[in-house]
Amino acid sequence: MPVEATPETESVRDILPRLNNSLFIPCLQRDYCWKQKQIKMLWDSLLRGLPLGSLLIWEDEGDGVRTEPAYSFIQHYVDERAYSWDDGPQRYSQRFNFEELPDSYSLVLDGQQRLTSFYLSLMGSFTTRKHGGWKSNRGAWNQRELHFDLLSGDKTEDHDRDLVYDFDFRKGRGLSESGDSYWFPVNELVTDSDSLTSESFVEKETLLEEKLPEIQSKVEADAVPKVEKNLERLWWGVNQREAILYETTHTDERTARELFIRRNKAGKVLSGVDILLALLTGYWERVDDESKPTDAKKQIERFTEKLSANEELSDYGFTFGKNFVLRTLLLFADERPAFRKDGRYDGDRLREAENIFQDEEFEQAIIDTFQLSSEIGFHSGALSSKNVVTPVIQYLYEKDTPATSQDRQSIHYWLTTTVLNSVFGNIGSERVLKTARGHIRESGTDSFPATEILNDLRGSGAVIRLDNEVLDELLDEVDYRSGSRRNVLLTHLYDDRRAGYKRYEVDHIFPRGKLGDEEFLLDQGVDPEQIDWYKENRDHLANLQLLSAENGENQSKSDRDLTDWLDRLDEDKVDSVASREDYFNQHRVPSDPSLHEYENYPEFLNKRLELIRERLEEELPVKEVEEPATVSM
Repeated sequence: MPVEATPETESVRDILPRLNNSLFIPCLQRDYCWKQKQIKMLWDSLLRGLPLGSLLIWEDEGDGVRTEPAYSFIQHYVDERAYSWDDGPQRYSQRFNFEELPDSYSLVLDGQQRLTSFYLSLMGSFTTRKHGGWKSNRGAWNQRELHFDLLSGDKTEDHDRDLVYDFDFRKGRGLSESGDSYWFPVNELVTDSDSLTSESFVEKETLLEEKLPEIQSKVEADAVPKVEKNLERLWWGVNQREAILYETTHTDERTARELFIRRNKAGKVLSGVDILLALLTGYWERVDDESKPTDAKKQIERFTEKLSANEELSDYGFTFGKNFVLRTLLLFADERPAFRKDGRYDGDRLREAENIFQDEEFEQAIIDTFQLSSEIGFHSGALSSKNVVTPVIQYLYEKDTPATSQDRQSIHYWLTTTVLNSVFGNIGSERVLKTARGHIRESGTDSFPATEILNDLRGSGAVIRLDNEVLDELLDEVDYRSGSRRNVLLTHLYDDRRAGYKRYEVDHIFPRGKLGDEEFLLDQGVDPEQIDWYKENRDHLANLQLLSAENGENQSKSDRDLTDWLDRLDEDKVDSVASREDYFNQHRVPSDPSLHEYENYPEFLNKRLELIRERLEEELPVKEVEEPATVSM
């Protein structure tokens, strides 16, 4: 069916009574997000007669009861999700139960931000947190109403960049202390009623008769004409100016979605995640404990908050967002694990995603996987991305039993190989996840198919194995700046310390600054021709160690020379280390005193690298190098 759009114009007075009555927000829309400055600019444009942009309203093309999800326009808004009280302003629009909706209603495809701004300005409030105020202290939140400065309106040379008419969210009204502003509550343009109708708006004569005398008594006599003119201007902007230009379209849901996406590309681009969340809300069919329709956006947000609040997981640095949960659901539901800005998903698979999400085993599989990951040395700092563990989540979800010892070995090999070789980054998350999904489905629940997945990724241009040859390459290229790969190697070097974890800090054995100080190195007897080599190799893996951040160990080491640090150990000035022998054993540091001098730094690196390699061969799941197949003649 062709899309028909008929342009019309209305005043703010005409359209606002329709909000939450016959005009609602569709699930496609993102949440309200305007700042106070944008609201002030909107009102300034209204009074100056500037264009406000057009709206697009979607009318249902069907003859029966409408079934698209509908959300409310926010009346009292708070701009932070940290606001935790249920009886105050809202951060997010609320979804209506279908029983609360009329049989026929309209949805705003474009223009929600502007309409909400007018609505909360005339009927509600805008709440922010005081600078430095505690989130848990209700008194730290300022709930304010929009006020108009009746003494503003003078154009300056740069008025095209600033406001001509001044608006501000305030608590108090009246004349300012300096006497150069008179703040008038915008909500006095409407009567104090629970619901907004066309009769709620105060008529011009009534407004001037009731408000003007009080204002005249408080301002200078020569300011009275401006006050009266601005009061009339404010009334005109809301009641008479046909500032709301909108188009109405009668179309189906798929076409409406396409129109919505296209219209929003002109402003703040709608992300693939926003589109997916909107579609899930439309497709998900279950009801909550109060028999209200499920709201995918809110459910997933609460789910991620619950996961992030898990003490054991958060202790290892894991936090969870909607991107991770959504990608995992797409993967499990046999959809392409990527966010599509065109919104072209399979509806049946999105419904299957709801079944998976509502299954308690889904949440448990996530928790079990990240616990297992941290147990084998892959806390948050050792994972290049949470996508790396997604195949493990799928395996444990479908297995529905705890991981066996064989599983742990295979999962260890998977995590180590993919992170150290940057498999997800080099090949692409989507291809890796889809390949893993296929092998997990084929292999059943016998054991995690790490080797099968990696073998299937051969020929992709990335290294997909972990053997002695690969380990040698890693020890040559991984250094202080190598992120998760550095953290994996250093974590496996120690018995109980973790790199990239809050309790431990990566420290240079030979101070990094001194290895880059030419004058200092020359004083230490370093060959001038080796100075550049020292600088280039000061971040070498063999010059890194993990020191405790909690007991002052790292602070005690600071930028001390290795010889000075060892002397402090001998003098029992470091509580966390019993002796220099314990230090040598724990950190795999060569004990030969001559190697602790700057002039022998190259020999120190080589010797410690041998000790590191010996340890990593024991701790990492390194496999033998595969011999090339021979061809018989």
